[in-house]
Formats: sequence, structure tokens, C-alpha cells
Amino acid sequence: MTQVTYTDRRNAASPEQLIALEDTRISVSENGTLKRAIAFTDIVEVRMGVEMAGRDSQIVCRITGKDGTRVIFGSRAWTSIGVWKNQADRFLAFNACVHRTLAPFGETIRFVEGQPLWFGFVMSGLGLLIALMGGGFAIYLALEESPLFAGGIPGIIIGVYLAWMFKPRAPKPYDPDIYAGKA
Repeated sequence: MTQVTYTDRRNAASPEQLIALEDTRISVSENGTLKRAIAFTDIVEVRMGVEMAGRDSQIVCRITGKDGTRVIFGSRAWTSIGVWKNQADRFLAFNACVHRTLAPFGETIRFVEGQPLWFGFVMSGLGLLIALMGGGFAIYLALEESPLFAGGIPGIIIGVYLAWMFKPRAPKPYDPDIYAGKA
């Protein structure tokens, strides 16, 4: 197999990484130094999800090994504060290659879509907290007979929307052939 590579930078605190799909493993290198690798036979989960990248969203693939090692790459790369480079075309090609390579291991790998359940609880909880704070602010000012009580309404709306958008959902299994371009 010819080595297939993809470059990504997850955030401001991480250097650019080179993700390589090799003969028997997937690896991550930073500045030419191998940082981690997972043998195909040691992969237990491939998770596809949508995450924020600045003001936009991106598709992220998280590959987890038996020992908890993770390889993560997304369709947008951080370039500077608030600026993310769209590399969806390269991401699509690399992700398809990853799925074609891992499809034969499908009985030992769990392919799932969606965020982890804990993420939904955290984000929904944050949304409810924002809504409660907005509601508390509005009630406090209403009891003070201040016309500014309406200032709490956006907090309520944003909080309820956030809680609803990220309500905890169980991840759904998917067929890796869909992302491999075979469907």
C-alpha cells in the first residue's frame, strides 16, 4: 500500500500534525517526530462527528485504539485566531481511504456517528445554566420593576436552544462503506 497522508492542526495549542495511513497502522507525526500510532488490528472505534471550528462547523474523525490512544483529524485546520482553513476536499479523500482500509476489520471496530454521550450532557447542562441565569436576571429586574428585565430573554432563548441542540443522544452505528465511497 502506498502511504497516504493528511495534514491537520486541531487548535492554537497544537502544532501541525501529519496523519499517515501506512501498511499496518495509522500514525501521527509532529515536526517529523512520530507521536502516536495505532495498528489497524488494535482499533476499537471510529467516530464521525460534527464540531465547531470558529464560527463554522467541521466533520471530525476520531480513531481510538485498545489502549486509549486517539488519532483525530477534521475537515478544517486552525490557522490563526478565529480563522480556520477549509480542507474538506482533502479530508473527504483521506477519510474515504481510511474507511476503505478499515472496512475489513469491521467486526472488531465499532463505527459510530455522533458525539459521546458525556458531551451531550455537558453542553445541555451548559445551555440550561445559561437559560436559568437569563431567567434569573429577568425575574430579578422584573421584581425591581425595571423595564430592563427583557435583557434576560436572549439568555433564556440561547440557553434553551443550546440545551435542545446538544440534548444527549446515543451514538448511531454506521456502515463504513458509506464513507469509503462504496455506497
